Amino acid sequence: MAYCDDADLYLNGLPRGAAAAEGRLVAAVDTVANAFELNAHGFTGDEIVTFRAEAGGSLPSPLAAGVEYYAQPLNEWLFRVALTAGGAAVDLTAAGSNVVALTESPREAARDWATAVIDDMLPAHLVPLSAPYPPIVRMTCAELANAKLGYSPSEKALTDIADAAQARLRRWASGVPLRGADAPAPANLAASAAVSTGTADTRGWRRYGGIG
Repeated sequence: MAYCDDADLYLNGLPRGAAAAEGRLVAAVDTVANAFELNAHGFTGDEIVTFRAEAGGSLPSPLAAGVEYYAQPLNEWLFRVALTAGGAAVDLTAAGSNVVALTESPREAARDWATAVIDDMLPAHLVPLSAPYPPIVRMTCAELANAKLGYSPSEKALTDIADAAQARLRRWASGVPLRGADAPAPANLAASAAVSTGTADTRGWRRYGGIG
């Protein structure tokens, strides 16, 4: 799960309508080969593709608008689609007309990338973060994702934005309690004391360097 959503991207500088799903008009639909003709389609295998029909057109049967299918390239200009990754190609019974193929918006990939970068920037005992995510993390995730997409209000280079994000997250993380469900045992160096047992380290050592 990404640490930010599309609303965060727009709130932090992504113009409305930017980085939208790319739609291209399919040249032809072959119901014998169950294939779509789209020159230089760019699919390498199991990418998500959806379909819609332009005004006056219709979708190939049994495809439905907005449903996610998995593209299976046959060559650089032909591809089939399946209902599941690696699944059997959908049997097309009617070619339809004016069919538009839409690839996934790059926003999701950018948000996933920004989330992975943030995980690398934070101390190991904090990641992965659990929802609801802190506002500063959501903002940082959105700024990184927007920069990855090429939309940065500051017009700074992606590396500069990443450096600033790391400094910000380092300051934020320093105020997050170290001990918790995700904290590794060696990181918990607190000593406990009791009248009956004296001082004991939570790592299992005893006082005086483990002697006595």
